[in-house]
Amino acid sequence: MPAELRYKPKANQVDEEPMGMDKLTPHILVVDDDDIICQQLERLYTSSGYLVDIATTGEKALERLEKGDIDLVVTDIRLPGISGVELTVRMRENSPDVPVIVITGHGAMDSAIEVLKGGAIDYILKPFSAAAIQQSTQTAVDKSRVFAEIRHLRRLLKVGGEFSGMLSQTPEMYHVFETIRMVAPTDMTVLVEGETGTGKELVATAIHYQSPRKAGPFITINCAGFPEPLLESELFGYERGAFTGANRTRVGKIELAHGGTLFLDEIESMSLLMQSKLLRVLEDQQVQRLGGNRKIRIDMRVVAASNVPVEKLVAEGKMRNDFYYRINVIPIRLLPLRDRRDDIPLLVDDFLRHHHVAQKKGVTGVSSSVMNALMNYHWLGNIRELQNVLEKAIVHATGRIIERIDLPRSSASDVRKRDHAGASLNQWLEEQEKQFLIQQLKSFDGKIALTAKNCGLAIRTLSRKMHQYGLQKRDFQRKDSQPFVPGKGEGTLNGISVANRPRDS
Repeated sequence: MPAELRYKPKANQVDEEPMGMDKLTPHILVVDDDDIICQQLERLYTSSGYLVDIATTGEKALERLEKGDIDLVVTDIRLPGISGVELTVRMRENSPDVPVIVITGHGAMDSAIEVLKGGAIDYILKPFSAAAIQQSTQTAVDKSRVFAEIRHLRRLLKVGGEFSGMLSQTPEMYHVFETIRMVAPTDMTVLVEGETGTGKELVATAIHYQSPRKAGPFITINCAGFPEPLLESELFGYERGAFTGANRTRVGKIELAHGGTLFLDEIESMSLLMQSKLLRVLEDQQVQRLGGNRKIRIDMRVVAASNVPVEKLVAEGKMRNDFYYRINVIPIRLLPLRDRRDDIPLLVDDFLRHHHVAQKKGVTGVSSSVMNALMNYHWLGNIRELQNVLEKAIVHATGRIIERIDLPRSSASDVRKRDHAGASLNQWLEEQEKQFLIQQLKSFDGKIALTAKNCGLAIRTLSRKMHQYGLQKRDFQRKDSQPFVPGKGEGTLNGISVANRPRDS
């Protein structure tokens, strides 16, 4: 199973430190030996909010690409040294995630077509206008943004440390990891609560393998998977002849866990009678097989898990008080995925990197629209449901990026039915947050960095929330602050003439 959670130490959390323009703003590499073209494109792009690097040869462009963090290359076909065609071919091998736009004159159309076949996503004929450049660039940047997010997520994972195959960047999960660290060296009984699919068995596994018992067995049993008579025989084992069909002696799960850890999943399904029998084992550290008359000494640690709050079971009379106190020494509560949405991009990236079909088909990411759908889905099945949805999408993917995903339509209504009051409160809070962000964006004319700083948010977090609420940066910019408006004459950038001639060199 792919890793679902991985700890990233709070001190190094990339999302908590100042993000800086270089981590979110698209970074464009202009490759041209014509100083005028370079200056005009640099002015256009920087005034539009992009970061720009200049390379005057294809060789210098390849050197710059090796350093990373380039989201788009805009190159002329005719270059000293290696041509734009050769540059595009090498980029396809070494930097396949970086899109290429080619600038060409009418006399180089054959080369432009060759470059498109080699991997470029667009070409622009000279003379060109600001509108043409901007439109082509925006299309390329939208495509590049998916790959940039993947690279950013992988930087997050690189910064973070491994924590027993688990992955997360939320403060709540940080607390879970700290609890695991604290309790693992002891023999204290742990109760893990969380909805189905939140990773309870992963937590139990982490506790076992960070404990002194890690060399011993890790035995799991799903208490809901057996009717009571079979559950008892599975746990306690039985002697030959104990009941009809008992043709041989069988060791139970409790005995098998000797020297290690016993993980009791879905313990809420255990009957009161079974609870009393298991309680005796936990207190005496002895087990007696069904049909036997000999008590066997055992040394094991117990981790239990429940899909529902056990306090509720006690209040309803479905769990014994003494059993509750025995298993609930150290409680760990896992959040549902819909309450830790910031982890979804990390989980998606991690799943695609480890899934064998995705690796075979070369699927490396999801489109912005798909990620938006995943971020806004309610995930009643939590991480397990996310994995299921991604597996289906991988099968139907036709390229490196998943462009379409199928989500059940009933999820949102199911959540509202289950917790109508909570959903109403959440809706009210989201509306208040949206109005607050609108006010702040207006105050700073849509400047993302300044707005994020004033709100006390990371730029990445503000960008995600703007996407969530359908807020566009351009809607908050003053009309008189628009940086570039094409001049009346074709082939101008804000009144500055763009090279209108194809170059002979």
